Amino acid sequence: MKKPWLTFAGLCAVVLAILMFCVIFGSYTSMLRSKNRVHKATELMITACETQLDPIPALVALAKGADAAPIRTRIHDTEEQIRTLLDRFRTPDTPLDPDLVHIFEQAQSRLAKDLDALARRIGPTHPRVQETADRYLETLYAARRYNKEAAYFDNRKKVFPGMFTAKWFHLNHLHFPLIDITCFDPWGLK
Repeated sequence: MKKPWLTFAGLCAVVLAILMFCVIFGSYTSMLRSKNRVHKATELMITACETQLDPIPALVALAKGADAAPIRTRIHDTEEQIRTLLDRFRTPDTPLDPDLVHIFEQAQSRLAKDLDALARRIGPTHPRVQETADRYLETLYAARRYNKEAAYFDNRKKVFPGMFTAKWFHLNHLHFPLIDITCFDPWGLK
């Protein structure tokens, strides 16, 4: 009489072990895919930022006069600072450094304000101004995608079963900082 219950208990243990295996490794692969999406979104954002900087020298060249010289100099210096930060962001398989993200946001805000002042001098309907605005809009969308993927990964670490999986597979130390997207928005494009 004890044999059927023992067989049933053994079968239940095997089924439970298979379910736990599926939950744990399903959660692990899901977190790895999420981490890879964050890294892909980071690369897309960096590429969009570099593309955003490309038309700026042509726009700055349109500003004539001695009174535009300080703005041109500030834009050039800020552009070089942003390019340096973007190079430092290109570290494979590591999250962005929050301190560098803060400096990057400040530099982007400065650049946006200076470009806004320059665009007002040139005229908002000028083709170069429109091209720069379009590039900023692409960068804004790339930053939103990065923020969405980073927030999703960080939230996965806080809910079951991701909280256990992250701890067991050492993914809980990863934290992807969010980027304030208003720094990409010189003309209220959002």
